[in-house]
Amino acid sequence: MQLLQSVARVAAFLGLARRQFEADSSVFKDPETGLTFASYHSDRGITFRVAIPDPVPDNKIFDTVLQIVSPHDVGWAGWAWGGHMTYNPLAVAWANGTNNVVLSSRIAYGYFSPPENPESKYTVLKTGTHINATHWQITAKCTGCSRWGDDDMGYTELDPQYQSTMAFAYANTPVDTPADEASTFGIHDSLGHPIYDLAVAKNADFAAKVAAL
Repeated sequence: MQLLQSVARVAAFLGLARRQFEADSSVFKDPETGLTFASYHSDRGITFRVAIPDPVPDNKIFDTVLQIVSPHDVGWAGWAWGGHMTYNPLAVAWANGTNNVVLSSRIAYGYFSPPENPESKYTVLKTGTHINATHWQITAKCTGCSRWGDDDMGYTELDPQYQSTMAFAYANTPVDTPADEASTFGIHDSLGHPIYDLAVAKNADFAAKVAAL
């Protein structure tokens, strides 16, 4: 356990260090939801978007919105708010058949299928979640994804004053039980660590806009 905690701390430090580099994300104004996102398009054709409120409270505890757009031939797509796999809020999404998209809140304590995370709750938004002939898309509000940690390991928070290193992963193999939000799944085929400029993802009247979706 101490080794895993040390790895998590080093990963978090490296993530903070990368804030000095140019952001990989770009601004995306979504005509469907009306939200403005910081957006990144991966080499696998998966798009990961983040929206946050404006203003952000001083305690850095606020809801966020995550939007993932993925080709059908991706088995699952994963997201890490802390820029690394362990000890931060994760989201794993996949298509269940031709008319449903599943999003599962997870947290990893090691390099195995991560269990569900009760500290971060996702609410799937009807507007912005759908499937067509080539892609699936999910849009969800997260409560508990802007600040995480504990008294032993310390706390990490999203701060739009600085660039933030996020992380994504994906697998070509589907999850074991697509209808089950708690399904297990195999290891990813690839991953990445894009740098996001969350300053461009701010949305005035955020709570009201999200509630209308």
